[in-house]
Amino acid sequence: MLAAFPLNPILPAQDGARAEAFYRDVLGLRQLSPPGADPMAFGAGNGTMVVLSELRDREPPAYPVVAFLVQGIEDIVRALEDRGVEFVAPDAASFAGVEAVRRGPVLDFGAVRSTWLRDSEGNVLALNELTAPPAA
Repeated sequence: MLAAFPLNPILPAQDGARAEAFYRDVLGLRQLSPPGADPMAFGAGNGTMVVLSELRDREPPAYPVVAFLVQGIEDIVRALEDRGVEFVAPDAASFAGVEAVRRGPVLDFGAVRSTWLRDSEGNVLALNELTAPPAA
């Protein structure tokens, strides 16, 4: 029933202005909502978006609830590090029971390479790069 509809995660923000600047200026997402609006909507690839709302009493989970499917993960990591992004070490045994090979903040599980980063509000986001086609 819902397969034809895009989805967008909604993340909590402790400080709306700070979150707005991070998603727009640091991550480079296209701001879809007017400046200063709440909720804040940011466009990503293929018509997807991330929405944030100032919810000062919400604590984000310690694991990612948003993942970007990327190409060229090492280049993206370097560019984000240059912008001051904090990377979080994911669990090296968290993909299909395969232990990862760590290369800096990127974990190589064979079929996928992954890293986690923390946004300005404490939300954890994942960057994943598929290196092998999914099993049929």
